[in-house]
Amino acid sequence: MAPCFIALVGVVAAVVPAGYASAAHRRPGSVLVNESFTGATADSRLIGYGAACLTGARRGGRLVEGANHPLGGCHPNPAGPVPPAGAAPHGYLQLTDAHFEETGAVLFDSPVPAKGGLEVTFEQWQYGNTTRTPADGISFFLTDGARRLTTPGAFGGSLGYAQKLPDGGSGQLIPGVDGGYLGIGLDVLGDYFGDGEKRGNGCQRRSPAGTRFQAPSPGPNIVTARGPGNGVEGYCYLDASTSNKATVGPWASALPGRLHGNLRKMPARVTPPRSEALLEPAKRAVRIVIPPGPRPVATVDIDFQDGDGFQRVLRFRAPEPVPNTFKFGFAASTGPHTDVHLIRKVTLRSVTRPAWANGHRAGGSED
Repeated sequence: MAPCFIALVGVVAAVVPAGYASAAHRRPGSVLVNESFTGATADSRLIGYGAACLTGARRGGRLVEGANHPLGGCHPNPAGPVPPAGAAPHGYLQLTDAHFEETGAVLFDSPVPAKGGLEVTFEQWQYGNTTRTPADGISFFLTDGARRLTTPGAFGGSLGYAQKLPDGGSGQLIPGVDGGYLGIGLDVLGDYFGDGEKRGNGCQRRSPAGTRFQAPSPGPNIVTARGPGNGVEGYCYLDASTSNKATVGPWASALPGRLHGNLRKMPARVTPPRSEALLEPAKRAVRIVIPPGPRPVATVDIDFQDGDGFQRVLRFRAPEPVPNTFKFGFAASTGPHTDVHLIRKVTLRSVTRPAWANGHRAGGSED
């Protein structure tokens, strides 16, 4: 798939009631990937990168920053209120703990079909900051399944998906993920929303926050979608969960809740079930849908654990052409600000059933 560097116009939808159900959810399709990350091992097709590890496994050696590895135990000197190690079946995928300047990702380098559309659900935790400001955030991204997926994109404000000019504005651009199709940033700090650090390099449509790096960050607690890119070109801003689309800020978040959880401490020698109970209020469940068919409209829904269930936070035209297959990944990082970043219960399924399945006719799309 040739990358498209002109971002398609997106529209933020109003939050919908918890009872909303699309055709995709009334009649779900085939499960393509299902990984809970609660055990001591995970699907062998998942590649760990950097600090990514399984809290269900016993602690291992020091993980090497910027290197791939099989998913296993977390490093022996954690920072921040992380879940206990050796906690299976109460484990998590830990992308980072609260160390400074830490990066972690998990990459699924096996193609899954895109023809029937795609529904992705997962649980995420961003909490436990040891600095006043939490950071950076978590990204979920899709890439063209015809390309290898062995390395994430640039970290920091690019959240492991987009490109980035190194801190200080000198040197060469760090490339984004190879064959990027769509990157959803669950952005606590707020830099992924902006096009500072040359995010979106070469794009005609730019972020409302412009191309200047800003401090403080322009879009805290905002979900931002970025489109296709390769190398140092593309990854264009598509849409974000703010009602202000003008080029003059502030750009207040339109989310009905916070991506960041309030948990700041974990008791010493906490048991895995007790840790799980303490983490539950900080959980945010996420659902991303790309329906099949021409001109698909992608949606992002989040359950903020406030009793209102899933609420619509983004609705935008998905980039076209859609590749024949997808690969996917998650990424997170810390910097001079910190957080603990966890993932659990990842499921990818097609939106529509095959024509022969249960007598249902294939087809249909969101909205």
